Amino acid sequence: VEGASDSVHCVFNVKKRSWKGGVQVEVVMKRNQIDRLEEILQHSSWLEVVLRGVPVESRGGYREKSHDLLVQLLCFHKLHAFIQQGIKQENIQVSGDALIAETDEVVEREAEEIKRQIFIELDLVETEEGPQTL
Repeated sequence: VEGASDSVHCVFNVKKRSWKGGVQVEVVMKRNQIDRLEEILQHSSWLEVVLRGVPVESRGGYREKSHDLLVQLLCFHKLHAFIQQGIKQENIQVSGDALIAETDEVVEREAEEIKRQIFIELDLVETEEGPQTL
C-alpha cells in the first residue's frame, strides 16, 4: 500500500492495583514481525477454513476484522511481555525493536488461544457443517 507505515502502534491503558492512577503504554509492532507471526500462526489458511460457512460476499469484511484483531492480540502479548519485565508508573513506548524474541515465544505458545479469541470476536459459531455466522 502506498504510504503504508512499516509499523503499527497500539495504545493500552495499564493500571496496577498498587497505583493510584494508570499509565498509557504505546506498543509498536513492526510490519515484518506481524507478517512473520501471521505466517507462523497460519492465520490466512486457518481463516479461510473458518470462513467456509460465511457467505462469500461477507468474507472480505471478516478478513479485515480478523487481521485487525490479530494485530491487537499480537500487541497485547508484546505488552504482557513488557509488563513481565517490570513496569514503572509512567507513560512509555515499547519500540518495534524491543522484545521481539519474547513476543514471538508467547505468541507461538498461545497460538490456539489467539485463534479462539479471534473466532469469538468474529461472532462465529461452530456447527456440524462448520463455522457459521450468528
